Amino acid sequence: MNTSMNRRGFIGLTLTLMLSLSASFATVAHAQEAQPANVFVQDFSQSVLTEIKSRKKELLADPAKLDALIDKMVMPNVNFQKMTQLVVGRPWRAATPEQRTQITEQFRVLLVKTYSSALAQVGDQTLEVDRLRAKPEDTDVIVTSRVIQKNGPPVDLAYRVEKSADGKWKVYDLSVLGLWLIDSYKAQFQPVLAQSGVDGLIKTLKQKNGQV
Repeated sequence: MNTSMNRRGFIGLTLTLMLSLSASFATVAHAQEAQPANVFVQDFSQSVLTEIKSRKKELLADPAKLDALIDKMVMPNVNFQKMTQLVVGRPWRAATPEQRTQITEQFRVLLVKTYSSALAQVGDQTLEVDRLRAKPEDTDVIVTSRVIQKNGPPVDLAYRVEKSADGKWKVYDLSVLGLWLIDSYKAQFQPVLAQSGVDGLIKTLKQKNGQV
């Protein structure tokens, strides 16, 4: 991988690492309150990447298994509504509850579809996490790190994580090479929102997801 990664590659790698991050939350949830966010990320990253590699063929062969995996391991541990709200921006405030539900679900479907193709990019990556530059009492922090590859330069990666009301860390944004996932999708969605509003975005997402 090089620093000229295209948009598809960025989103693919980001989602791959998001699943790596989220999939192991269940195994370490009991220790979340006692761990700084960077230690939390470091502890689970390598083992989860190994799990993904070992199941890659299975997941690629059966999209339903991939969908089930994401529902079980990712969605409970990612603040997906916040992510969707930040991507949509100001129009979210005026959206009805039904519109918000539809946007969130269609955005989720879009990410799952993108992730299906991203699995092929998983190789021999490992993750090195930096020391956390935050106060112990902070509940919304950025964890910086880098992906180490055998046949390529390191790739800078950052996580925006926050503690939810129940004290568990949750992810709501990721950055690869300085480009944040939310910013990337926001740039795609804003022209549609400006021209066609929330209903226009819902229709566009459904078209992308093959539901229209």
